[in-house]
Amino acid sequence: MITADNITVVFKKGGFGKKLMALDGFSLSVREGDIFALLGPNGAGKSTAMYCFLGLIQPDKGSVKVCGERPVPGAAMFHDVAYLPEEPHYHLYLTVREAVAYYASLYGDGNQNGRVDEAIERVGLKEHSDLRLSKCSKGMKQKVGIAQCLINTPRLVFLDEPTRGLDPVTVRDFREIILDMNRKGATIVINSHVLSEIETVCSRVAIMNKGRVVRLDDMNNLRSLDKETYRVEFSPVQELPDYVTRLSGNAETVKGEIPATYFGEFIRFIETAGAKIHECSLKRATLEDAFFEVLEKGE
Repeated sequence: MITADNITVVFKKGGFGKKLMALDGFSLSVREGDIFALLGPNGAGKSTAMYCFLGLIQPDKGSVKVCGERPVPGAAMFHDVAYLPEEPHYHLYLTVREAVAYYASLYGDGNQNGRVDEAIERVGLKEHSDLRLSKCSKGMKQKVGIAQCLINTPRLVFLDEPTRGLDPVTVRDFREIILDMNRKGATIVINSHVLSEIETVCSRVAIMNKGRVVRLDDMNNLRSLDKETYRVEFSPVQELPDYVTRLSGNAETVKGEIPATYFGEFIRFIETAGAKIHECSLKRATLEDAFFEVLEKGE
């Protein structure tokens, strides 16, 4: 669906022509049907990469293909593409419905009234469809942007910080919208700092740093970077094995942590020692764990 091959993008910074390397040997692939996330610290190049996918920036070096074509503004391929920028700007004198209808008209498919009303209702703005955008809250304006992504049943959707300004209830609803679009065949690319949201919806992730992809993997593989461990509470024993990390303890119980690979051995050790296990819980790796581990190791 999307391929980026060794992209370099350089911006001039300041009046003296100082160069800023936004992307430096950036490469990745997005498969059809993915819900794909671009992650990284501020300045990693995530938004610049998305602008390259949209044809808004042409790389200084390397190549980009979207749906098998080089993205150029106005190309026919964008009829099947939807985009929500990080900070959408609207004609504030328009009402919610007029704004969504305007974006619908840009697809050139004639009468889109039914789709416009359906999209507005889907994002929970039906009661505010006649409200001018100048009177809308930041979250409501974000919903207008989400609505315009729903109009044309897009094949490819780009979302740049899509949950910014949304309340928890709307975030949950938006998550369902993303999953529903994906079930209907849309490939979705998300740029976000909210790792917990990314973890619930995305199937593949690219972690970026300093203009490069430092890790590209399936979500399940990425979360397994940090080994699973067990938190255990057991009755005291004279000497603990080396693989047990003691966390706390008193005369009655000891709390510790052990790698999952040693769990069976630990059970046998406790039985042999004549001790008892009072509590045991599996600590799974999160996307946040993997994210920081990748950045620290600099893969």
